[in-house]
Amino acid sequence: MLAVAVIAALAVVGVRVYRYVYERVTPERCTVLMDDGVTTLSPEQARNASIIVAASVEAGLPEQAAVIALATAYQESDLRNLDYGDRDSLGLFQQRPSYGWGTEEQILDPWYASARFYEELVKFDGWETGDVNDVAQQVQRSGHPEAYRQHEEKALAVAAALSGAREEALGCLGFEAAAADPGQFERQLAVLEGVEFSLGDGVATVTASDPAALWAATHMVIANSYAGGVTSAVVGDREWSADDAAWGPAERAAAPGTAEFTLG
Repeated sequence: MLAVAVIAALAVVGVRVYRYVYERVTPERCTVLMDDGVTTLSPEQARNASIIVAASVEAGLPEQAAVIALATAYQESDLRNLDYGDRDSLGLFQQRPSYGWGTEEQILDPWYASARFYEELVKFDGWETGDVNDVAQQVQRSGHPEAYRQHEEKALAVAAALSGAREEALGCLGFEAAAADPGQFERQLAVLEGVEFSLGDGVATVTASDPAALWAATHMVIANSYAGGVTSAVVGDREWSADDAAWGPAERAAAPGTAEFTLG
């Protein structure tokens, strides 16, 4: 009996040691499904991507606008809100105050920067059907006119996930849940048509009028799970948990047309 107890104790210690090491060598990240694998996003990149896509919806533009914007932001800043750049370039899209893109403070607001990008984008005839790289270059007028092309596949995957076009396409791995802060994703949800959001005690619930809207909202919330304090989500009979980032069978299914989130 003593030997069994010792073995059991060692097993518990081993699991704890593994978990301790795993959490320190594995970066917190989000994974997005692509046609031929996955692409990864840091928490900052995931949040900025959610804003870029939500801003396209807010502007009443199709998913292609978000694809172009994401490819551009990947190239210009690696989806980071940079407070520096070439000469006076700033932010997600490296926009320049001296070129009339806005003030420094405005450009460093990802919502403003995204809206300004779309404002310029729609001025070009045929942008909806044009080559992603070439349209991005028209907007940016970069010294590296072919640089946006390399990011198109990632941009397509991220846009598909955050627009709800692809289900179970985004999950995030996290180890230390922040305090619940729904303000991190409420604006993203507010722009989605047919989506309702409510808060309870340690939970949040989203209802949507169609599956695409439900998955768009779900992925928007998960993309902001680090700062928002979201640790799990259930959609139908599928569940995501921050413990391993993957979607799998849910222990308890959510009601049809509903996504349930655990906070904190």
